[in-house]
Amino acid sequence: MLIGRVSELSGATRKAIRHYESIGLIAPPNRKGNYRIYNNHDVVVIKMICQARALGFSLFEIKDIVSQKTKDKKLPIAQVNRLIDKKISDLKQEAHAALLKVENLAEFKKDLVKEFD
Repeated sequence: MLIGRVSELSGATRKAIRHYESIGLIAPPNRKGNYRIYNNHDVVVIKMICQARALGFSLFEIKDIVSQKTKDKKLPIAQVNRLIDKKISDLKQEAHAALLKVENLAEFKKDLVKEFD
C-alpha cells in the first residue's frame, strides 16, 4: 500500500510518516522502484503513534514501545501500562499545580483590589 493510503488509514500526514522513518521510529518499508510499499502492520503502528501523540506522549517516550511492537509484532503490554500510568500521574500533578495557580491568581486579584481601592 502506498503512503497516501497509509496516511488516510492512520491519520498521520505523509510528512509525519517519512519523519517517523527518518528517525528510526518505524522501519523503512519495502520499495517498488521509487515508491514506499507499506503493509497493514505499518498502518497499525503508525496509527498507534498518532493516538499516543494526541494523548500527549512524545516520540521519545513511545520509541521503545514502537520498536518492541515492530520487532515482535506484539505490543509489550506491561511496558505500555507503566508508561500510561506514569503519564496519568504526571498529568494529575500538572492539573494540581494548575489549580494552585488559579487559586493564587484569585488571591492576588483580591489583594490588588484591596490595596488599590
